[in-house]
Amino acid sequence: MSEMSVIEDAERRGRTDLWPFWRKAYAEGDPLPRFGAAVDRPAYRFDEGDRLPDEYKGLLLKMLRHEGERAGNKSFLGFMATCLDLAEALFPTQEAKLLKAEYLAEELKHAIMFHRLAVGLERDFALLDVPYAHYAFHLPRETWADDALFHFFVDLNGAFHARDWRESSYVPLAKMSATVERDELGHSEMGYYFLTEICANGRGKALVQHLLGKWYPAALDMFGRSDSPNAPRFIHWGLKSVGNAEIRQAYKAYVDGKLGALGLDLPVERENRRFL
Repeated sequence: MSEMSVIEDAERRGRTDLWPFWRKAYAEGDPLPRFGAAVDRPAYRFDEGDRLPDEYKGLLLKMLRHEGERAGNKSFLGFMATCLDLAEALFPTQEAKLLKAEYLAEELKHAIMFHRLAVGLERDFALLDVPYAHYAFHLPRETWADDALFHFFVDLNGAFHARDWRESSYVPLAKMSATVERDELGHSEMGYYFLTEICANGRGKALVQHLLGKWYPAALDMFGRSDSPNAPRFIHWGLKSVGNAEIRQAYKAYVDGKLGALGLDLPVERENRRFL
């Protein structure tokens, strides 16, 4: 088969059978847990252009800094470039490279969506360069298994947070939440698809098992400290519905089930953790 035929065949299969990965996940039912709105909090609701309470606006901007997916955030664009570099250097097949390009396209879509949200909130913030602070984004991705674990864990973190935004008191965030949730779950499923392929042989499975010691604690740490003093304020204002510990445990139950299905041993929950 010629190189062009391989590319065309990969494109056909990537776009019809695999991409988007979220399609199969949602066709089998709602894949993520629902987080109910806190029953004893005031019912706030703010839209673009409304005058926001100072604390509310500060917390919302803090949340968006952590998210990072904005077209005006140069650090986000730089990080996306590293994803392309990894796909170029490590991809095992032409199809995998195509799938990573589809992933990048959707992340850039999110960058536009969050950019529009930021412009409507605070124009200066829309152009602010905010480097990724959490160490999960700076762990070395030296193998295709590293990259697969990054997508499985980190993109899933985004899906869980977006699920919680469905009931957000900030209307623009609530409106875009379902799309972001769906896409991010699809990106996690892409990583899981790659992990399934890697774990199909003993050597690959052993590598993934070893790398869990690096990625599993980082994934749990992405939800922050269980005793965060800001969490109750986020819940009070309706920007979150659950605390860090609760959403982390729901996330852990989900990933543990997926890892167990691959025949992997689960790491000790508190081992190598930085934020408990």
